[in-house]
Amino acid sequence: MDFKHFSGVFGVYDNTKPLVTGSAGLADKNFSVLNDLSLSYQTASGTKGFTAAAILSLVAHGKISLDDCVKTLLQNSQNPQIYGTLDWLSETVTVSSLLSHTSGVPDYFDEDFMDDFEDALCGNANYRFEKPEQFFPLAENVWKNQEKPYKTAGSFKYSNGGFVILAAIIEAVTGESFPSYVASQIFKPSGMNKSGFFRLDEQAPSEITRATAYQSNGRSNIYAVPVIGGGDGGAYTNPLDMANFWSMLDPELNPQSPIAPLIKEAWTPLFEGEGNFYGLGFWLRKKNPRIVYLEGFDPGVQFFSYYNRDSKHSLTICLNDESMNCDEVFEQYFSMIE
Repeated sequence: MDFKHFSGVFGVYDNTKPLVTGSAGLADKNFSVLNDLSLSYQTASGTKGFTAAAILSLVAHGKISLDDCVKTLLQNSQNPQIYGTLDWLSETVTVSSLLSHTSGVPDYFDEDFMDDFEDALCGNANYRFEKPEQFFPLAENVWKNQEKPYKTAGSFKYSNGGFVILAAIIEAVTGESFPSYVASQIFKPSGMNKSGFFRLDEQAPSEITRATAYQSNGRSNIYAVPVIGGGDGGAYTNPLDMANFWSMLDPELNPQSPIAPLIKEAWTPLFEGEGNFYGLGFWLRKKNPRIVYLEGFDPGVQFFSYYNRDSKHSLTICLNDESMNCDEVFEQYFSMIE
């Protein structure tokens, strides 16, 4: 595509049929590999939608309920000792309150006070954070330094820490790793063949080619994000996979699905935050709440995926260079899903 200020891929789909797709810029600057729709791209906080879908699948199959006490779920797991004493986790925190960002749970990475992930790690290397419970001491540290812990409980306050806990719940209840459960219960059934959680310091599976994400200083982001994605961010995907994701979740296309009533609830405006509405793990446009979306921002990464429940059109944008922007794509193609 003849874009001057965009690096990445995008696609507009009617259900899962491509209407317009495109790519620009480089996926690997060392080897001059072009961005391509067959590659996999980091999603940053867009991952929260996958986490929400995985949690709701557990609810749909009676493994947990939205009103369950999170602390009890973790303490009743087979290995409760891995979570520590959990003194910092309030008894009032429920699964639903984590999904809606209304739990007041301490956020290990509060973007209102810091914009550098490295600052949140308290001097630890990013490759030491592989599992949900390894983030718990960071949340506890924030809790100890709060003047009034849980002061935002009951109101919307975006929390990466809350979605780390949701990933821990999935592992506690299923006995599977979070990445494995999401792959088997969300990605595979949805036909999301290019999606997954891949370590930055390992070779990806043979069918996956990952695009590198570049920061504004020209360096990749391998030291600026966790070594592997988790409940709050870092999964890989691409526009076609996202079209499949929205199609699989849409309760109007799949009314017989056990998860359909829960997705209806998740896609209902429950709280207002940051100028739009929020449900359970999903944003909704204030101008038109029938447009559901996910977005994410990390060093070198911008991710947007919108889905119009009426037209069944989706637009997904994966940007992999912080020195670029998505303006040209939005200007030309966002109207196709409004």
